Amino acid sequence: MTSHHAGDASSPTAIEPIIDHESLRERDDVPFHEETDVVDAEIVEQVAALADLAGVGITNRDGEVLLRRLTDTCSWKIPVAPVGPEEDFATAIAAHISKTIGLAVALDAIEGVWDISVRTDNGTQTASRAFVIFSASAVSGTDDLEAATPEGDAVEAADWFDELPDGADEIPGTGLFID
Repeated sequence: MTSHHAGDASSPTAIEPIIDHESLRERDDVPFHEETDVVDAEIVEQVAALADLAGVGITNRDGEVLLRRLTDTCSWKIPVAPVGPEEDFATAIAAHISKTIGLAVALDAIEGVWDISVRTDNGTQTASRAFVIFSASAVSGTDDLEAATPEGDAVEAADWFDELPDGADEIPGTGLFID
C-alpha cells in the first residue's frame, strides 16, 4: 500500500507542506489534471485575480460528505480555502475547517490536482488557477456538527449530504466524494 502521508510518529496523518502545486505533477500517487479553455480577455483577467484553492472531502461514518455554504449567498460545496503565494495548501484547508466549522480534521491523502488554464483566442493573455483536493477525517472521531465550535467566523451552514443538493457548486474534485 502506498502511503500518502508524511510526518513523524506524533503526527501520523500529517501531509508534507505543499507550497507549489506543480511539485505534485510527477508523483505517481497524485492524479494531476490539466484543462485549458479559450475565453474572452475579460475572463482571463478575472481568473488571474483569483487565488488558488485547497479543497477537502470529509466523509462521516454514514458515508455522507460535508458540504458548506460560506455565506447566505453561496452555494453548497465541499469546503475550500484560498491559498496565496508561498502558503501551504494543506495548512490552509485544515485551518479553514477549524476556524469556520469547528471540526478538527486530519488530512488523509492528496486526492488530486486540477490546473485550470484560460487563454485568449490569440494566446496573448493567459491565466491559471490550481485546485489541490484532499480527503480528510475528523480527528476526534466525532462528526457531530452540532458539537463543533468554530474558532473564527462560522460558515452560514454546514451539513452532511449523500448527494449534491440542487444548485450546489461542483468545484474540481467534488465528484471524488459525492455524486
